[in-house]
This record gives sequence, C-alpha cells and structure tokens, in this order.
Amino acid sequence: MVAMGERFILRKGVDNMMEKKGFSRRDFVKATAAGVGAAALFSGFSPKDALAKLPKKWDAEADVVVVGAGGAGYAAAIQAASQGKSVILLEKMPVGGGSSLICGGALAFAGTDMQAAENVKDSNDLFYKDLMKVGENQNVPALVKAYVDNQLETYEWLKKLGVKFTKLGIASGMSVPRSHNVVPAEVLKILNNTAKAKGVKTMMETAGSRLVVDEKTGKARGVQATRRGKTVYYGAKKGVVLTSGGFSLDKNMLGKFVPAMAFSKAMVGRGSNGDGLKMAWALGADIKDMPYIKATFGFDLEAQTIKNDFALMFYLGAIIVNKDGKRFVKESISYKLVGDAALVQKDAMGFQIYDAAIRTAGEKDPFGKTGSLEKKGSIKSAATIAELAQKIGVPTGVLEATVRDYNAGIDKGSDALGRTTLVAAYGKPVKIEKAPFYAFPSTAYILGTYGGILVNEKAQVVDVFGQPVPGLYAAGEIIGGVHGAAYMTGTAFGKALIFGRIAGKNVLA
Repeated sequence: MVAMGERFILRKGVDNMMEKKGFSRRDFVKATAAGVGAAALFSGFSPKDALAKLPKKWDAEADVVVVGAGGAGYAAAIQAASQGKSVILLEKMPVGGGSSLICGGALAFAGTDMQAAENVKDSNDLFYKDLMKVGENQNVPALVKAYVDNQLETYEWLKKLGVKFTKLGIASGMSVPRSHNVVPAEVLKILNNTAKAKGVKTMMETAGSRLVVDEKTGKARGVQATRRGKTVYYGAKKGVVLTSGGFSLDKNMLGKFVPAMAFSKAMVGRGSNGDGLKMAWALGADIKDMPYIKATFGFDLEAQTIKNDFALMFYLGAIIVNKDGKRFVKESISYKLVGDAALVQKDAMGFQIYDAAIRTAGEKDPFGKTGSLEKKGSIKSAATIAELAQKIGVPTGVLEATVRDYNAGIDKGSDALGRTTLVAAYGKPVKIEKAPFYAFPSTAYILGTYGGILVNEKAQVVDVFGQPVPGLYAAGEIIGGVHGAAYMTGTAFGKALIFGRIAGKNVLA
C-alpha cells in the first residue's frame, strides 16, 4: 500500500485532474478498466480485470442482485422482494449465514416493549449519544442517526417474522440495558424461509468476484461470479447490494490496514476474505474506520464458539489481571479497548478474577453464564485468593494485594485505574470478597472487521470523491462509519439487519 503522504499526493492529483479536465465517474471507470484503480493497491488483484464488462447475455437477471447471504444480505433481499421486485441472492459458501450465524446473538435496540416491561428508560437520543461516545466521535453522525432512526422498526419487523427475543441485558458501551438476545441460527432460519417465501432466488456456492459496470454511465449493472468452477454473470436492473462480510481471514488485508490484528485469532464466517471490499474498491469506493478494527476480549484461550467459550464477568464486577497478578486496564471500557490492552500483555491474555456473588449475578446475564467453561476446566476456583493465585500461576502476594487494594478503593470511592461503573455508565463496582473465588484466563478474538466501505445514510456506496456510486449499495460488516473507534455490543448484528433493510429499500429508488 502507498504511504500516507503518497496517498495524499495521489488524491490531490486526481482531485486537480477532475477540476481542471472535468474528470467524471465515467472517465474513472474507463481509467480503472485500463489499469488505474484502487484495486491496483492490492497484491493478487490485477487492475486490468478489476471490473467486468457488460456481457452479451446474462446468465440470469433480476431487479436486484445481493452478494452475500448473511444477516445483511437476507434483510436486503427480503426488503426488496417485499416491494414486489425480483431478487437474486448470491452466497459463495454451501450454506448461508456468514458471521451472523455464529455471532453472540445480541441486538442493540432502544424503546422496546422488553425494556418497558423491566422499567428501563431509554430513547433514541440516549442511544445516539452512547453510540457516539463508545465510537469516540470517530463514527459518521449521519450513519449513527440512520441506525438509531431505523432500529425500533427493525425490532418490530423481526418480531413479526417470528423472531423470539430471550433476554434483555447490559453490555459494552451501554448506559442502560438494551442488549436484546436471540438465537442466531433461529434468526437466520427465519430469514432464509422468509426470503424463499418472497421469491428470492438464492444461489449457493456462487462467489461474486467482479462488478459489471456500464462504461457509458459508470453504473453497477451486475456481478461476475464463479459458480462451481464456471464464470457466470448476473444482471441487476436496479442495482447491486454488497453484503459479503469482512476480511478477518485475509491476513494480507489485515496486515495492510491493522497490522496489530494480523496474527490474532478470529471467530467469523468461513467466507470472510474481503471479496466484496475489493469489488467496491475497483469502482473507487472510499473506506472508513479501518485503523480502529479490534479484537473482542472475554474468550477462552482456545475458544471454539461464542456460546460456550465467552464470558464478560468483568462487566458484572470482576477485575482483570495479567500474569504478574496486576490490573492493567479499566474494566468498564469497551471490550474492544480491553482487548487492545490484553493483547500486549504476556501471552496476550488476562485473568478475569471474581467471587461467588459475581458468579451468581452472571447466571442471570446473557454474557455471564460460565457453566460450560467450568465444566471443561477453563475456570479455576479456590477458597482463598492466595490459593487461586497458586492455581493460575501468578505471584500470591501480588494478587492478594491487587484484590485488597481494589476492595479498599471501592470503600473510598477512588479506583487506581479510574473505574467508577460496571460497564460504560451503568452500575457500581462491587467488592471481590465472597468465597469461593474464580479465575477465567481470557484473550481477545476478532469477531469481525467493522471498518470497511463508506456508505451514506441511504446505504449507497460513496466513492473517494464523496459521490454516490450509481447502482451500488452495501450493508453489514462490509461497511464502515457506523462504529468509529469501538462498537457497542449488539450493533454489529444490528447494523447488518438495519442497513440491509435500508439498502434493500433504496436500491429500488
């Protein structure tokens, strides 16, 4: 990738060319086809065929072509089909679902009947403020507003489809409980069945590889794909929606954008290779939030699933210590930022230390159930802090002093690391004093690359010159701008469904 200074010079030079010579999107498309394009920055992606030309005949054609059958793809396809339009949904894997299928099942909504039933006072305004705060104001306000303005309608839509919400809880970035939990597999099954009922034509084992662009207009007109070893072309009369997920499994792309994450463990859909991102870049799409991509702390060291190998005991009152027995992070901040802090500790991990009272509180929390972790021996317990220290191999005196000082700080109302809440702005810290005591050795896993293509509030892909790309929309993990520096629990899956519906509606305009 070119250096920052070179990117500035390149951008400025192209801007000047556009001003002085009237360089248009049509010219950009022609230049890209001739070998000048964003895709040229990526090894293994030849600029000469970065875009596909209009074929003599489409293998199939519909009003809309959606690339990627995860939560965002299904939402977009269903929305478009619900308005009486024909839809082709492409999925490169044998089954759909993507990262949505294996996510934690949290959806962040505000103003719901579930909140009202538990006397939780929430609002769009508070939701917006929380999102901007956790994103450190690096997120795009218009996109955050689009999420907030459409979230309650999406919640009601899911309920009408038959989605069952099991628990209301509080998690990273929330000032009030707004994590509405679902079983991801059940949601994806409902979305798949709804898409079929609406007449969506789903093509499994069909990998989108290039956008087909009309050189005269610069509009995305379809998708070149590979289906069972054969190159095929799908036409889109209205437009294309990219919902192909992120690039967590592409070490080359991680190395270019977020080198610190290049060797992190990942728990994502098997198709997370950045295909759609490259397709959009070939047409000049801008990007957002790439440097902020982070891993999520709270996983077992050898995790296999989110359901059984993940716990956020630190949001219930646990402290986190390193192998020296010392705290190294304020536990109430985003689990993304906690992940950053943990990955630079010895062996890239930290111990969540808590007591019997905190464990009991966890039994009522969607992210505090530790039964499976205890059963397989990941969590250690002991009658005293000294005994616990011996079991996990940290200095006994140091861990005892760490817990003692933490408890004393609660009495004084002054914490050495500035912790004043359990999570974000919610809850009060609690002492760790009731035996038995527990230690959960935890690390951070990449759950998604939440930076990506820049879109506007209509889910239109925006190019490097700030203009919408004709006929091209995107939603889900592939887009950036919604989260900023870190994200609130439930807004990744939430973003997929909300912006999928936004894209499915606006692609028909």
